[in-house]
Amino acid sequence: MASRDAGPRRARDATKERHRRVLIEATADAILDHGLANVSVSRILERAGLSRGMVNLHFGSKANLLVEVVRHFSEAYGAHWQAAMAAAGPRPEDRLRALIAADFDDAVLNRRVMAVWTAFRGEAQTSPAYMPFIDSRDARLQAAFTAICTELAAAGPYPSVDPTLAAMAFLAVLEGLWSDFHLYPDRFDRDAARAVVLHMARAFFPRHFA
Repeated sequence: MASRDAGPRRARDATKERHRRVLIEATADAILDHGLANVSVSRILERAGLSRGMVNLHFGSKANLLVEVVRHFSEAYGAHWQAAMAAAGPRPEDRLRALIAADFDDAVLNRRVMAVWTAFRGEAQTSPAYMPFIDSRDARLQAAFTAICTELAAAGPYPSVDPTLAAMAFLAVLEGLWSDFHLYPDRFDRDAARAVVLHMARAFFPRHFA
C-alpha cells in the first residue's frame, strides 16, 4: 500500500512546489511593474495563471507569501556568491575577485532583483519579518569578506590593514554601487563598477592585486 501511495504523493508534492514557485515569481513580477504597495492578490494570481484561493492554500496569507518572496531572493543571492567563491579555489585573492565579480553578475544584479530588494528594504522598519533577508550586514557574507581580508592581511603582510574594517569597506562600496544601478540602470557600467572595487582591493592588498 505504501509503495502504491508514494507515486501520487510525490506528484502532489511536485505540483505544490511548482505552484509555490509560480506564485513567488509572479509576485516578484508584480512588484517590478506596480511596486510593493500596489501588489494585490488578484494581480499575483492573474500573472500566475492560478485560481483564487491558491495564495491561502500554499502560503496561508498574502503576508506570508511576501515573506517567502524576499526569502527566495535572499537565498538565491547567497547561493550565487557562495558558489562563485567555492569555484575560485583556495587563494584568498582569487576568492575576493570571485566575490566582487559575482556581485555584479546579471543573475543577481538586474531590474527585477533590484525592484524586490528596494521594495522590501523600504518596508523593513514597519515589517520586521523582512529584515533578516534584506540586511546589508548579512552575517555569512560579512564573515566571508572578513575571513578573506584576514588571510590577505597575514599573507602580505599588511600590518596597517584591519581585516574587519576592510571587509566592512568592501560591503559598503558594493552596496553603494548597487544603489547606483538602482538609480541609473540604463547607464550602469558593470566593468567600471568591478574596477572600482578592485582598485580598493589594490589599495588594501597591493602585492596581491598588482
